Amino acid sequence: MSYIHLSLNDRNKIEVLKQEGVSLRTIAKILGVYHSTISRELKRCNNTYSAIEASKDRDAKSSHTKANSKVTEKIKDKIIEKLNCKWSPEQIASTVLKGGISFNTIYN
Repeated sequence: MSYIHLSLNDRNKIEVLKQEGVSLRTIAKILGVYHSTISRELKRCNNTYSAIEASKDRDAKSSHTKANSKVTEKIKDKIIEKLNCKWSPEQIASTVLKGGISFNTIYN
């Protein structure tokens, strides 16, 4: 099994199965995830598991995990200027930005 995010549909299934008294390992087998995933998911809600509350909790926590970009407006303007002059992202990254930003970042 590989890592996946649980969908709202998966969370609804967890909620219903938990209310029916189904074990964590059985719920995990039904959804095709590890039992530890179900355990962590149930810990999202303190007392009674709610699929909607768990989704809100996940969304709130994931909004804080965005990486800060090194690309400022000044750097962005330099990149656009050089791209308009037909420079490649590799040339821009190695000369103008001196390795501060990778050419992959410029491509993106």
